[in-house]
Amino acid sequence: MIEAIGISKSYSKKTVLSDINFSAKACESVVIVGRNGAGKSTLLSILAGYLKPDKGYIFTNKDKVAFCPQTDVLFEELTVADNILFWSKANSGSKDIQSSSSNLYELFEVDTYSKKKVSQLSGGMKKCVAITAALTNDANILILDEPFAGLDIFYKDILLSAFHALKSRGKTIIYTSHNTDEIMGLDSNIYALSEGKLAVVDTIAKDSNYEQIRRSLLEYSRS
Repeated sequence: MIEAIGISKSYSKKTVLSDINFSAKACESVVIVGRNGAGKSTLLSILAGYLKPDKGYIFTNKDKVAFCPQTDVLFEELTVADNILFWSKANSGSKDIQSSSSNLYELFEVDTYSKKKVSQLSGGMKKCVAITAALTNDANILILDEPFAGLDIFYKDILLSAFHALKSRGKTIIYTSHNTDEIMGLDSNIYALSEGKLAVVDTIAKDSNYEQIRRSLLEYSRS
């Protein structure tokens, strides 16, 4: 589980985050929605431990955290397998990720192109490789910044299937989006970030009224 208590962050005189509070348990997913520049990436960096807040605390109950930022962290001239091996060693994770119990290669379908150089991959393939690499530390909490951005339907479906599988294994998933169409495929608690404040919007479920959720998100983003 992960819990944020009173997180605040400012740059110069601009307040980006103000008294942020929320929590997510095992087998849960949280999507943080907001306009570009709302502070979503800043919040995720703090949750992942890459950035210190000005105020507040993050509790993870000693669970490991995997972070996949928007920026590309892969080495273009190395193969997929070598990239994942590098990050596995950097994360002190499994040295033989393909035979590990997590089966990440198969889960994200990178086994079919593991010998290719990253420079030869599509954007969707690179995203799958980056998430696989991030998870080599056997983390229970996965934090992703705009994981569906720029992906076609095929790779969005791969990610959604993988995320559902990870949740069923007890993982916690926290991700951001600025597109309401990208959040409807994964049952998640929805938070809206606007003017530095985080507000609960709704929970996506099979019987959710998606149009009502979209209207609520628009109202929060315009506030």
